[in-house]
Amino acid sequence: MAQRLTRRGPLSRQEIVLLALEVAEAEGVEKLSLHKVAAAAGVRTMSLYNHIRDKDDVLDAMADTILRRVGIGDTDAPEWSDALRQLAFAFRAAALEFPRSAPLVLTRRMNAPAGLPLVEAALRVLRRAGLEPPAAVHVLRSFIAFLIGTLSREVGTAPSYAAVIPEVVTSRAADLATSGYPAVAAAAAELSVCDHEAELRFGLDLLIEGVRRRTEPAA
Repeated sequence: MAQRLTRRGPLSRQEIVLLALEVAEAEGVEKLSLHKVAAAAGVRTMSLYNHIRDKDDVLDAMADTILRRVGIGDTDAPEWSDALRQLAFAFRAAALEFPRSAPLVLTRRMNAPAGLPLVEAALRVLRRAGLEPPAAVHVLRSFIAFLIGTLSREVGTAPSYAAVIPEVVTSRAADLATSGYPAVAAAAAELSVCDHEAELRFGLDLLIEGVRRRTEPAA
């Protein structure tokens, strides 16, 4: 089928990326193609190459665009623990604004300029908590790994094992008592459901408590 052209006016890289996000949110990232983006822009596919290198370039730019939507806010004013929670939930909000494209933020390598504001804000918060740069970097990496893992589960990109546990527990609840897995049986009610926001808050509390233990003077 011939591509229908309706374009009026110049095309830009930013417009291509935003249109790619629209297509991905409508159809899923796995079905995204440059042909579909070009059709949405009203141009021939080859016209995109005046502004992008290839599909990977578009995917990286989509991830960067979502990352730049993180509302960092003023992280110097609140208590450091509240500022860290604020960053975590801002990151989550940006990812969930584009739920079908969010896996790109969680799985692709970001360009440094897109991630630096978030890294800077987090390190400033951790320095205010009393951590020296080496320890702050270790905590930052743990913080990022925790966020990626938690959000991967929420947007459906975590390994199938993590996703299937609630279903298995629910379907086999009656058999668990004699299954030989007493710890699983005892926690069956909790394993069968997952409140993503509550899980994020719980994990953040653990991380913050760990930072406090490292920075408080020994008794």
